[in-house]
Amino acid sequence: MEKLDVIKDWVDADYAPPDENISWDEALNISLPAPPPMDEFPDFFAAPDHLPKKSGNTLPTFSLTVESGKSPVDHSILMKDISVAMPLAADGYPPDGNTRFDWRTRALGQLRRPLPSHLRPRNRQWMYAKQPRRYQPVVSKLSNGHPLLLALQRYRRHFSQLLEAELQEETRLFNQRLEEWSTEKLVKAGYTLVNVRGHEVSRKQNSKGEGSFIYSFTRGKGAMIDAAKFTFGQYVMLSRTHPFQDAVKDDEDKLVLATVNSKTKGAIQLVSPVPIPDIHQGVWRLDIGHSDYVYKKQLEAMSFLNNNPLEQDMSDYIEDSKEFESYPQFPLDVPRGNHLMAPASSPTVPSDQVILRGTSLRETLLKAFSKNHLPPVLSASSPDESFRPISNVKCDGFVSGTQALSPTDLDATPKSHIASGTGKAQKSGILSRNTLIRSWAERHRSGRETPVEVEGDPHVPLNRTQLRAMGMMLSEALSLVQGPPGTGKTRVIVETIKLLKHHFQIPHPILVCAHTNVAVDNLLSGMVKHGVNAIRTGTAERVPTELKQYTLEIKMESHPMWISVQTMTEKAKRLKDEIFRMDFDNPEREQKNLEMKKIWRQIWGIQQIINRELLLDADVVCTTCISAISANLNSIDFPIVFLDEASMATEPLTLLPLMKGSSHVAIIGDHKQLPPVIVSEDAHAGGLSTSLFERLIHEKDVPSIMLDTQYRMHPSLAAFSSKTFYSSLLKNGTAASERPPPETAFLIPEDPIPDPSTGELRLSGEKTNLTFLNHSHPESPVLQSMANEGEAEIIVDVVTDLLHKNPDLKGSQIGIIAPYLGQIKVLSETLFASGTQDSLKKILGDERTEEVQDVEIKTVDGFEGREKEVIIFSTVRSNPGGYIGFLGDWRRVNVGLTRARRALIMVGNKETLKTAKMGKRVAENLPQGGTKVWQDLMAFLEQGGMILDTDQGVD
Repeated sequence: MEKLDVIKDWVDADYAPPDENISWDEALNISLPAPPPMDEFPDFFAAPDHLPKKSGNTLPTFSLTVESGKSPVDHSILMKDISVAMPLAADGYPPDGNTRFDWRTRALGQLRRPLPSHLRPRNRQWMYAKQPRRYQPVVSKLSNGHPLLLALQRYRRHFSQLLEAELQEETRLFNQRLEEWSTEKLVKAGYTLVNVRGHEVSRKQNSKGEGSFIYSFTRGKGAMIDAAKFTFGQYVMLSRTHPFQDAVKDDEDKLVLATVNSKTKGAIQLVSPVPIPDIHQGVWRLDIGHSDYVYKKQLEAMSFLNNNPLEQDMSDYIEDSKEFESYPQFPLDVPRGNHLMAPASSPTVPSDQVILRGTSLRETLLKAFSKNHLPPVLSASSPDESFRPISNVKCDGFVSGTQALSPTDLDATPKSHIASGTGKAQKSGILSRNTLIRSWAERHRSGRETPVEVEGDPHVPLNRTQLRAMGMMLSEALSLVQGPPGTGKTRVIVETIKLLKHHFQIPHPILVCAHTNVAVDNLLSGMVKHGVNAIRTGTAERVPTELKQYTLEIKMESHPMWISVQTMTEKAKRLKDEIFRMDFDNPEREQKNLEMKKIWRQIWGIQQIINRELLLDADVVCTTCISAISANLNSIDFPIVFLDEASMATEPLTLLPLMKGSSHVAIIGDHKQLPPVIVSEDAHAGGLSTSLFERLIHEKDVPSIMLDTQYRMHPSLAAFSSKTFYSSLLKNGTAASERPPPETAFLIPEDPIPDPSTGELRLSGEKTNLTFLNHSHPESPVLQSMANEGEAEIIVDVVTDLLHKNPDLKGSQIGIIAPYLGQIKVLSETLFASGTQDSLKKILGDERTEEVQDVEIKTVDGFEGREKEVIIFSTVRSNPGGYIGFLGDWRRVNVGLTRARRALIMVGNKETLKTAKMGKRVAENLPQGGTKVWQDLMAFLEQGGMILDTDQGVD
């Protein structure tokens, strides 16, 4: 097959030399930040201790494209000898010129500028000249006697058995679902696809019949398949009627589990380890199996703690062992926009590049598992005691158990360069060699009421504590930022990245992760709003419509080389159709198949180039923790990582983004809000529900700070949360007048105030922003959950009244929170029932009634990190014994109380909540203090006169 021009020759380029009378700096119109006066900060400009050992090295630059024909390199030898060949510099990082992240270079995304036509190179490639061959590092193990060996062994043993317990419980629940749910219910919930037809796409098979067999399933031409839960790597069971009756099995009568290879809107492609008989005949049923993909990836991430990415990075610069190339001096032509990158001065960089694995922060992460470390809270099991069987695990002493948590704990305290157990100061961050960044960080991190400003400092519109948090994140290799509700932690992350990329123009790629897609999209939206060039990776179908243009998938389609991908893909598809119509014994079938595979390999190569160019050009890459392990992100490494909503992720899950070569990490979260969701009681009791953020903040060995000013809520809505969970340190940055309560009969009027002239008490006409609606409707069990139908009826009345009396209040600005899925179901059925809708139309009219569909009804987890103008909190529990069950998790109470901007209307039974009792089993799985929080809250409401008895259901 004739190669397309775009992949003909990636190296040789015909460059137009620049005009001798025009300098490159003038042509590129480079604008660098002005440095501070040296005499004002002499300590920041001391002689550096990180210069390279060898002289003559020039600045490395990023490059693109695979070049064939090179002899293979023995990477295992390189990895083995790296520590001897080139030690790290005195500051713990690679010497200048011996790292792919040289602080002296500029961000590639900031180097693209318009050039006059006589300066433009004439190569067709978009941005970068070459792409090094990327290879996986050798799987290594710490040597005997290594100071971290024992700690790492304990760490892996601790979390491996907890993950195993969680996997076993997930598997049990999976089998239970298949046994008890009907096919219609499984299809509606997205766990099952029925009436699909399959055909074979390709196969690789050895003499024993083993291999991989790829099959595609569709419902016919033009038909759509709703397969949202069928994600990449997910196990799938194939059957004709039901997996328990006629599932596909192998020759040994073992269940065959295929895996999702890819999917489109009309087809899903599976990979099976064995051939599936009669795949072309009849229709099939596909059921999601239980995937251990994430489980295995978490185990793999823990194994990467054996690696030091800083040493891996330097291994590419051992000149006597690797092949080096001098890349072209001038940038290549850009068809779209005529933007170019700045030239390098004849850089010498390796043609092979190891994919960085592990984190240089492993010593800090493993400190609690070292021999002599005592955790802040010890359980019955000491750190040196052997692990007990998983069924008996309560807390092994390395990680504090859930019961040790208290709503009154406040562990975030600003610290600078905390001394380690060896007496040495904690290593400064990877950005510390840049004196401009170091100066800014130290000045804004200081305890001064107003930081010292110098010429060239950009304006950052944040409060003093937020600026201190930024300074800490920039100066520390590992830092923790606690962000109570509404304190602007997302804004702090955005401003920090904007400062690094737009002002200081650092070359280091930055990865921003969160546990949920909602949180990632919230970060992406903030980045876009403030002019940060962000790329969103992950499943595009899960990204909101208004943000899809920022996904990697859509951006790839805008790349100038994408037309080549489209052309070659069409040819490959034509070949595929030809092959499909051929008999298996047709001699041309194999030739056609080889030709098709060759095209797909070439397509993959072009896609990798496009992928790498886009990632390098971005200021930041946004993704979930799980999507961070995507192959799309293997084309570059991420030395800087921001991890948001970190308290919601388990520690092993948090490791996934950190193991991509991180050496500078900021972890942002709030352990007073939602914890990780754990289904196994054994794993929960053993500490898997304790996030990395929470563990580190309790250990007090990592610099941390709490953001102390909230801008979301009316001050009265923040009062209880601040006092109960944040030691009254949470201040209000929003005036009460900026959050007026809506008009409704379900908010209690303010107390009368004296007339300034006569002293007579008069009603002000104002409403309170917080009211508790008391009723006595009983709770009832629903689908292994809890509900309260009478309470749901009250909530329908509240929604109706709000929409009727507040024309400017939209349905989308109202949220309903319930702690139980059973109540979510009852609320949805009640509010959206046809009878309710008919009644609403008589009161609101047709147009206004349609807005009811926009009212969100979710559990507390569904509102994490979000806000609404008005929140209705359905507490559900109402029983004579005063039992509140899992409503006693004060972390979820904190989230529920802090989502509203203007008004919070709580609905429940005050006597039940004033009693607030928990059974023994529930109490063992929740942090202490939950019952007292509810008792204190009800006392707070009573003292403030904020409880309103409803007419419905009152005895």
